[in-house]
Amino acid sequence: MKFLTKISASFLLSLGFICLMATASKFADLGDTNTTAEEKQEVRTDAFMGTGLSASFLVGGGYLLWGLRKKNQKQISDRLDSTFYRMLKADTGRITVLRLAMEARISGEEAKQYLDRKAKEFNASFDTNEEGGISYRFDV
Repeated sequence: MKFLTKISASFLLSLGFICLMATASKFADLGDTNTTAEEKQEVRTDAFMGTGLSASFLVGGGYLLWGLRKKNQKQISDRLDSTFYRMLKADTGRITVLRLAMEARISGEEAKQYLDRKAKEFNASFDTNEEGGISYRFDV
């Protein structure tokens, strides 16, 4: 389904850009001095219709891509939450940034931001070791 959505979004965006280019080429006809008023009105109408058509294709393709991105972020968030709760159970409430980063396969900065957010949410406390490392302690 994800692949089909990507293909559909690509198709809509491509079609939108093609329509936009065709519409832009119509404006070149407006500058022609040999064009009658009736022909100029027809060019304006075609340009207006082409702009509307290309905008609808571009919006449709953009909406599909936005939906894919949002769905992907939700999956990542769910996976991270699952890893976090599994680690809490296994280690009786103690988690370090490095362990979360390794388990969840995310960067250290992302792990730190996530743990800081969860620490505020669950009123966690912090322990420091001799080397200055911080571990988050959640009451389980």
